[in-house]
Amino acid sequence: MSFATGAAQGQSQGWYIGAGGGGTKANNAGSCSDLNGTFDPGFSCTSNDTSTGWKVFAGYQFNPYLAAEGGYADLGSFKVSASGSITAIPATLSGSDKATGFNLDAVGILPLGEGFGLLGRLGVFAWKLDATSTQTGGGLFPPGSTATTSNSPTGTSADFGVGVKYDFNGVGGVRVEWQRFKNIGNDNTGKSDIDLISASVLYRFR
Repeated sequence: MSFATGAAQGQSQGWYIGAGGGGTKANNAGSCSDLNGTFDPGFSCTSNDTSTGWKVFAGYQFNPYLAAEGGYADLGSFKVSASGSITAIPATLSGSDKATGFNLDAVGILPLGEGFGLLGRLGVFAWKLDATSTQTGGGLFPPGSTATTSNSPTGTSADFGVGVKYDFNGVGGVRVEWQRFKNIGNDNTGKSDIDLISASVLYRFR
């Protein structure tokens, strides 16, 4: 009995690395309604608040219930495009926001037996948002010319999430998680929470 307990404890300690990917969704992101004050009434617009994201991570598990984990996440690109007129002059506009960053989290683990468990995480996310917009027409001079603007704010905010995991062979493992990255952006770009639903694989060093 003591040998089995020691072996299980050993499998729950040490360094690990992993990678995963899935779908992302920007909540409260810039949308077509934000352009009401830019375009004349009656403009057409499409926006996309979903994208594809991925992450890589490394961590150290202290015991069966607690780990510290750091990683890099690419949360995808979110786009909007519109056409119509600005002050009665034909115009088009397109914009893109791409969010990336580094996270450092405490990960709590609730073992359920047979390699299964529940995960909960809380930490900080050091983010960068690359925001660009391109306008053609709409009073730009000379007529028909194009202007591009860009903004790349950075900041630190909270991230948290929950998930399930399964470990096998004492070395490999898989996870499915939901994570939220809070308040990405600033007053110029607008702020948004971004969700990532991902499936990951990991490898434990023994």
